[in-house]
Amino acid sequence: MPPDRSFSMGQAAASLAGFARASGLVGFWRWWTAELAPLVPSGARNAFARRRLRPVIAFDGNVATLWRPMMRDGALAMEIAGTVALDGDAQAVAAAGARALDDIAQGAPGGAPATRRVRLAIPSRTALRRALTLPAAVEESLRQAVGYDLDRLTPFKADELYYDAAVVSRDPSKQTIGVDFAAVRRPIVDAAIAHATAWGGEVRSVSPDDPAAANLSRLNLAPDELRTVPAPWKRWQFWAPIGALAIVALAAVVLPLWQKRELAISIINRSEAVRQQAAVSERLRAELERAAGDYNFALERKHQWPPMVRVLDTVTRALPDDTWLTQLEVRTLPKGKERDRELVMRGESGNAGRLIPVLEESGLVTQVAPRSPTTKIQPGPGEVFDLGAQLKPLPKPAHVPLVEPPAPVPAPAAESPASAPPAAPAPTAAPAAAGKAEKP
Repeated sequence: MPPDRSFSMGQAAASLAGFARASGLVGFWRWWTAELAPLVPSGARNAFARRRLRPVIAFDGNVATLWRPMMRDGALAMEIAGTVALDGDAQAVAAAGARALDDIAQGAPGGAPATRRVRLAIPSRTALRRALTLPAAVEESLRQAVGYDLDRLTPFKADELYYDAAVVSRDPSKQTIGVDFAAVRRPIVDAAIAHATAWGGEVRSVSPDDPAAANLSRLNLAPDELRTVPAPWKRWQFWAPIGALAIVALAAVVLPLWQKRELAISIINRSEAVRQQAAVSERLRAELERAAGDYNFALERKHQWPPMVRVLDTVTRALPDDTWLTQLEVRTLPKGKERDRELVMRGESGNAGRLIPVLEESGLVTQVAPRSPTTKIQPGPGEVFDLGAQLKPLPKPAHVPLVEPPAPVPAPAAESPASAPPAAPAPTAAPAAAGKAEKP
């Protein structure tokens, strides 16, 4: 990452931290978490606190005491894990310290970590501590502001000390803050860090407090190169809220789509059920039409053409008295899917030419035409004819419903406001007619 970009992001993080402190968000967060902490199960609360605890190496003279975190009566506490003498051979001291750290790491939950992070504790008598009251405006750059006054606060020069300061109280009415200041000479801290590094430890902080409370100390007297704090955007505490917001946003987008999907699936299922019902209705209708067609087939064939009795009666009545038939034949002619009926008549008539209009006017046949030329009868006035005609199909009879629909119920007649008087009966003419019938 470019330096200017890292600097700008660091400045932005510092500005946000200052705004949070000035607006009271930090205090609210501490109060809120303190109120919620008793509600969290003790196992989860202790596991979370255990992740923040580190082994402590307390240096006091020629002895280094190793403390490790442990569970005692359901609560986290620090206990002495061992001691290492510092006045022997350097290699022997380093080996003893490494063994002691290995023992602590093996007893830690999850086994030995890849890097053994430790905190150092120095005797309180070797550190200079003071309680200061400073303006609240310097809180954002507190350590830098205190560094300008090291010559006034201590009898040593700034390059001879490691120092730190932490806010312990605030007075909004006076716009001041209470500061806990601590400083220690550099050789003391450098010697402790050298021992811990030789033992394979990674120093995270140096505290002037009691070793049992070193993990909770807000003062860190480590050199600047060891005080490097990872950028906020490189810590899980920074990404956890962002991840939670992303999950909520994703749920806000996905949940409506999922509900729409469920609604679409239910509509499709209902439409499929309706379609199946419609298919059943269509099948029943087709079966009903087929059954009705089978039932009406014979009747339709029967009523499609005039019956033979009617043909004989109509022909008999239509032909003149001087005409008789020697042959009357009804033929069925194929015509695609339909069939026509042809009427063939042969016989003798006094005037064969006038038979065509006579048969056309009878309404029984159409397209009357001679099938062969007429022949004159010798001797006599008659003619032999051979005519052909097409029978006219009859119109189909009207369909009768199988079930009569119920008759509509007549609406009751509205009563008139005033009933009219009954009309007088009309006089009958029966007596007069009777009188006329009595006359002779």
